[in-house]
Formats: sequence, structure tokens, C-alpha cells
Amino acid sequence: MLAIGSHAPRFTAHPLRSCRVVPIFPRVSDEENMPGIDRLLALTDGVVAIALTLLVLQLQVPVTHDFDPNSPSGLWHALGVDGGELTSYLVSFLVIAQFWLVHHRILRTMRGHSEGLAWCNFAFLLTLTLMPFTSDLLGRYSDNPLAVTFFGVNLVAISLTSQLIYFYAAGHDLVVEERRSRYEELVGRVRSMLTAGVVSLALILAWTDTGAARYVWLLFLVVPLIGSRIAARFDPTKNTTAPAGT
Repeated sequence: MLAIGSHAPRFTAHPLRSCRVVPIFPRVSDEENMPGIDRLLALTDGVVAIALTLLVLQLQVPVTHDFDPNSPSGLWHALGVDGGELTSYLVSFLVIAQFWLVHHRILRTMRGHSEGLAWCNFAFLLTLTLMPFTSDLLGRYSDNPLAVTFFGVNLVAISLTSQLIYFYAAGHDLVVEERRSRYEELVGRVRSMLTAGVVSLALILAWTDTGAARYVWLLFLVVPLIGSRIAARFDPTKNTTAPAGT
């Protein structure tokens, strides 16, 4: 009990101190949430390996009762029967190898992948896995214009879907600018146009001169070199630090 006249204790109200709210869950950037590109690369590598293996199955060993098995000339002539299949196999192997290199160059410019990009990659794999079938078809029926047409359309589809991957990534901010190379993008576009040109020439000859059409595919041996030369004329800097495009 307080005595009369005594001073009651004074309570001084202190202003609320400013405090910082600490989030329970740390904020994560979109790039950290984005799936890595390695899974798409690994999937593509596996599919390409299978496609390359299936290609060689179109090459048939000559049956022994068709010639003298001990005659070198007889075996040589028997192998010559499958010359069209050998040509289609070599061209198809070269095309798949080239687009595999292009695919890796494209994906190495990206920070990650989205579901949409994954579907673009599946479209690329769809066209790529058709190559053993269309190649075998061309090898067996190299004089049939429809077989040449199927093979040519398959090549164009592979080229277009590889371009689709890059343009989708560029349009959805998945490409790291520091990894881009304008020169390699130009090389990709030039090679795509050359691919379309070779296919167009083969399709025209397939319906007019099927004998000459089978040799047109050999032009794919020089498409990478010619594409690089043409691109270098338009971009002398040749900054190849980060290739992209097909």
C-alpha cells in the first residue's frame, strides 16, 4: 500500500521497435527451380545411339547360295547388289551425326529447360528415329521416287525440328546471351538452307531421273564445309564461343 503523497511508479510507453520478417521458406530464383539441361542431353544421346545401331541392320550379308562363297569376285559382285543400301546407310549415318552435333551445340547455350522445350526435343527425336526406316526404304527401292520422297521429307523434318528447339528457347528466355554465337547461328541457318536445297534437287530428280537422284545425297558430305564458308563471308569475326542453330 502506497503512502499518501508518494509518487506512483511511472510506466513509459516505448515505441514499437521495427522488426524484419524473416520468411520461413527462402526465396528461390526461377533459374534455380528450372530443370537442368543434362537430362535432355542424356535422353537424346541414348536415342541417337539406338538410331545409329538400327541403321546398320539394313545392310544384308549376301546369301551364300547365290554365288561361289570362295570366289572373291563373286562376293564383290554380290555386295555390289546392295550398293544403294550402303549409300543410304552412309548418308543417314552422316546426317544423324551432324544433327547430333548441332543439337548439343544448341542445348549448351541454355540455362535449363521447360516442358515446352522438352516437347520440342521430343519432336526432334520423333523425326530422328524415323531415319532407320526411311533409310532402309531408300536403300531397297532407290529407283522408286516415292521412297526418295519419304527420305527427303524426313531430312527436312529433322532440320526444321532442330531449328524449332532453338527458336523456342530463344523466345522463352532460356538462352544465355553470353553463350550465344552469332556466327554459329548464321552457320546453322545456311546449313538448313543447303539441306533444303539438296533435298529439293533430289526430289526433282527422283521423279525425272532416278538414276541421278541417288548420287545427290552425297552432297551432304560437303554441306557442313560449304555452310561454314558461306557464313564466314558474311561474318568475318567467326566468334565460335557458343555455337547455336542448325
